[in-house]
Formats: sequence, C-alpha cells, structure tokens
Amino acid sequence: MKALVFALIAATAAVAAPAHARPSQCPDPAKARGDIEQTIRDFFDALRTRETAPFKQVTTEGFYAFDVGERFDGRALADVIVEALEEGVEISWNLGPMNTKVRCDVAWSQWENTGSAGTPPKVNPARWLESAVLVYEDERWKIDFFHSQRGKQK
Repeated sequence: MKALVFALIAATAAVAAPAHARPSQCPDPAKARGDIEQTIRDFFDALRTRETAPFKQVTTEGFYAFDVGERFDGRALADVIVEALEEGVEISWNLGPMNTKVRCDVAWSQWENTGSAGTPPKVNPARWLESAVLVYEDERWKIDFFHSQRGKQK
C-alpha cells in the first residue's frame, strides 16, 4: 500500500511540475539584488550590439519582451534597436533606482528609465516605465521577460 501511495505522489509531482523547470539552488540573498540589477544593466548594454553572446549571457532561452505595443521573441528587440541606431536614431538610457524582489531563484524588478530618443536634430526627452522577471539559471541571473512602456514626461 505504501508503494502505491508513493507512486501516486510521485506521478502527481511529475505532472504538476512545468516541463521546462530545472532543479535550482537559491543564490546567496546578500548578493542577489546587486547581481540582478547588474544583469539588467548588462541587458541594456547587450541591446546596443549585433554580437549575440552578450545578449545570450543575460537572457533565458525562452526570453521575450513587450515594447512599443508588440511582443518580441528572443533577440528580436535587440535587432530592432541596433537597426534603429545604425539608421541614425539616438537613444540614451538612464536607469533609475530599482525596486527588486527576490524569492529564491526568481526575481522581479521595476524602475524608471529616463533619457532621450530620436533622430538628430529631433532628439527628445523620453521616459520609460520598465520591469523584468529574472530566473537564476546556470549559476547566474538571466532575464526571462522584459516590459517597457513609454511614460508621461514629468
């Protein structure tokens, strides 16, 4: 009887766990917030380059983003930004203080990003309200989801 109960519990657990879930360890909570916020800053640096390695280092395999009213899967958002920069658009980002919450191997952070965007000579002040969901994977924090929305100028 114990074997049957154990088998039922094991089967239920196997079905209940997401297929993509991996066993994880909770990273050091004392370091987590700083590491998460650095990952977000590294993400913005990676958005400016055609090199794929920096972007892959800070995003999960299933990464996607919501920006300008669209969904961008994988590296598509970075490709759009790089193309705009190559066409002469200037984008300046200044990430404000981050409000970061950590629960073991999942974190979420939100911040205000102020800067400017446009094609010279029409480069205008810009403000974005942004957030990201991160997971601890392969011994580092990675962004799984990113959201950016234009905010009203203050």
